[in-house]
Parts: sequence; structure tokens; C-alpha cells
Amino acid sequence: MPDTYDTVRSVLTDTFRVPGTDIEPGRTLGQLDLDSLALAELALVLHERLGVRIDGEYASRDTTVDRLAGHLASLCAGGSGAVASS
Repeated sequence: MPDTYDTVRSVLTDTFRVPGTDIEPGRTLGQLDLDSLALAELALVLHERLGVRIDGEYASRDTTVDRLAGHLASLCAGGSGAVASS
């Protein structure tokens, strides 16, 4: 999961200008001020970087950074993307 976590963190800081100090595993995307348009763009950017599509429930304001990273890690590993809720 560290690779996908780092990718999510990188996209949040580089693309959405979220200060790195604000990004913590338990923070939700909503707490990082991502609105619905930003969430759609986040899903697109992560798709381009990792080659996997994010299920809509994982690109929501209620999704934590670590839950999104875990979902992406599972998808990248060839899994269904289902991860335990946090």
C-alpha cells in the first residue's frame, strides 16, 4: 500500500495543491476540500497514473486517504478493490 498511498499523496499535493502537512491517512477527501468536480478529476488522474478505475464509492468526500489508497492497491494487485472499511 505505500506505493499507492504515495501516489495519492503526490496527486493531492501536485494536482490539487493540498498542503502535504494536511494529508493524513485518516482524513477524508472532503476534509481536504475536494468537491465533486475535484473528486472526478482525482479519479481520472489516478486512473491515468495507475491504470485502474476507481469505484464511485471510493471517490467521495467521505472516503479517507488510506481507504482510497487501499482500494487502489487492491485494484493494482488484480483484486476486486474491496477493502475493509476504516
